[in-house]
Formats: sequence, structure tokens, C-alpha cells
Amino acid sequence: MRAAILQGTSLSIRTLADPVPAAGQLLVRPLFTGICGSDLSQRKQMALLAEQTPPADQHILPAIIPGHEFSAEVVDIPSGTNTPLKRGDLISALPFTHDHDGTPAAIGLSRDHGGGLAELACVDAVRSFRIPDGIAPDLAALTEPLSVGLHAANLASRNQGPNIIIGCGPVGLSVILALRAQGRGPILAADFSAERRKAAADLGADIVLDPATDSPYERWSDLGFTPHAMSPLLARDFLGLPSGLNIFECTGAPGVIDQITKTAPPHTHVIVVGVCPHEDTLTPYEGIVRELTLEFSFAYRPHEFGEALGLLQSHSELAARLITSRQPLASTEAAFDSLAANPHEIKILIDPHA
Repeated sequence: MRAAILQGTSLSIRTLADPVPAAGQLLVRPLFTGICGSDLSQRKQMALLAEQTPPADQHILPAIIPGHEFSAEVVDIPSGTNTPLKRGDLISALPFTHDHDGTPAAIGLSRDHGGGLAELACVDAVRSFRIPDGIAPDLAALTEPLSVGLHAANLASRNQGPNIIIGCGPVGLSVILALRAQGRGPILAADFSAERRKAAADLGADIVLDPATDSPYERWSDLGFTPHAMSPLLARDFLGLPSGLNIFECTGAPGVIDQITKTAPPHTHVIVVGVCPHEDTLTPYEGIVRELTLEFSFAYRPHEFGEALGLLQSHSELAARLITSRQPLASTEAAFDSLAANPHEIKILIDPHA
């Protein structure tokens, strides 16, 4: 099979042996595969590892087939796999599995579990969902990133709204789409990119702004929101949980969580969705006196994958706006470069068979 291989500083198309599914897995033919910010981060980390590796040892660097957001066709179901799915079914699968020793592993983000930037891949049958009729394969490749946004929205259970989205990349836009589908507003979205602010408005954000010129932390009144006082200054007869904002941190940029804890009004629920792989600092006192809830959101739960497919079915025209280009497998390296450099790119899909 042909596959995109990320190794060191190289991202190239190679011919490899076809993968062999184990019992409990499916052999699938990826149809469309999205490139994610996690893929870009992994590329940077592997390039850094290559810089630290002597030239004579470059060949032993880990080689990975990226791609954890994809739709696929079931090609083979090995003996020992119990599933209602059948050959020819179109599926989207949670890109998580276990290594031989039972350790959790991510498909498309680990050397032993190749992802969707290949003509064939293996996924766990129990974590595979049949794509409902009427959802096109390219749209179905958005199931995984939409599940991330849906999970974050579901975690924001303390307040119905208002909602503030910091960062309008694919994660932030998925949160906006999930909130809008749940009827939860109003929504304020902030991003430095004019293109991404427009995408946020198209998906249903009520207010969009450029944080370079307009602080999202000073626009509470525009959302029709008046913060409660800090707990000791509430009315004497006040009972229950004071309402507040939901703030979704979707950038993963160092310093943003600290900025939020210093500026959010009392009783805000902060949901951290953007992945920050670096050490970060915050001042707990700032969150304590405001009695903030700080919650970290990771991926999704299996039932939310199914809910995301339903969201795609009911909001297909909105979700399709996330797709900014479709490229053949041979253009994978150029697509990575474009996504990293161009803010107008939101979700680039790769067709492994084009």
C-alpha cells in the first residue's frame, strides 16, 4: 500500500506492506483523512528529535503514518472479530486502541498504529460507527474533530451560557457548532485571523472580535451578562450555585489559562480544550477569589462520536464550511505546510487514493 510516512524531518510517500488486522479489528480503506493541529505538533516534535540525533542514526528514528481523523470503507473482518458491521460499510472510528501490553495508544499518532494517510489501516471494531446514509465520506471525516468540540460543550454543564470561545481553529469552531446545535447562546468568539473570525460568524457566533484590538474579557455586557459578586458579597439569602460564563480555551498557547483566571468574572467555568504541550503557570489565588471552575477536556467519549455523526446529519451545510481544501496523497507534505502557514486553511482533507 501507499502511505505518507513522517520520520525525522521527512514527510514522504512510500510503499509498505499491507497491515494485518488482529482479532477485534477491522481492515479499512480510508476515504478522506483530515490533517489536525496535533499532526502539526507531532511533526515539530519529530523534527526536533531528528536535530538531536546523529546523522548515522537518522534511519532508526520512529516512522509514523499520521492521520487520526478519517472516514473509511470496511475491507476485511478477520476471524474473531464480533461486529454488526460488514464488508463495504462506510465507517468512522475512534482513533484509539491498545498496544499488545494493554497500554492505550492513538491510531495515527504512534509508530505501531498507522493512521488514515494510507490506502489501508486497522481500527478497533468496537470503536467503529457506521456512517448514516446521506452523509458524504468527506463530511464524515469531520466526525472526530466535531466530537472534540461536542465533548467540550457537554463538559460545560455548570452554565448554559453565555459562552466565550478563545481561538477559532478547528477545535474552537467545532465547539461553536456544538453549542449552536444545542441551542446554547449567546456566543462570543475571538481569533487573530480575519478568515477564522468569519468562519466563526458563519457557524453561529453572535459576536466575533480580534483580540489584538479588542479584549474578549471586557465584553461581558455585550452578551447581556451581569456577573454575580464574589461569594462573600452575594445577597444574604442567596442559595444555590451562582451563574457565570463558560470560557473555552481552544488555542493551547502558553499563558492563556493564566490570562483567563486573572480576567474572568466570578463563578466562570473554564474549559481547556486546546492542547498545550509546554509547561505553563497560573496564579491560583486569582481563580480562588473568583471561585472559578477549571476543567480540562480530552478527546471525547464513545457515545459522543455517535452524536457527532447525528450533528453532521442535521447540520451538514454548516459543518461543510470547515473543509477548506481536498488534496491527493502525493500533496500531503504541501498540505501540512499550508495548514501551518495559512490561517485561511481550517480543515484540509487528504484523499489517499487520489
